[in-house]
Amino acid sequence: MEDVIKLFAVMMAVTMPAVIGWGIYAWIANYSKRLKAGRSSLSSQEVEHLLTRVEELERGQRQVLELAERLDFVERMLPSLREGKALPK
Repeated sequence: MEDVIKLFAVMMAVTMPAVIGWGIYAWIANYSKRLKAGRSSLSSQEVEHLLTRVEELERGQRQVLELAERLDFVERMLPSLREGKALPK
């Protein structure tokens, strides 16, 4: 079970930042294409959409950090449980 938890943690630690990074990369690539095409300004709807998307990505990143903290806690507690010690209250 411990191996599964560690594998899940590694997968989350690698996947989530990669997804967030890919989203940012795609946005930058799209924006640079627009600049090269001569369209240098975004409409208010596009700006609002991008701001919403950035908020979603930041929320996801916070969730990943919280999960990483929880996993670290569990990993620190597992050796105590194996030794038969009681959990701290």
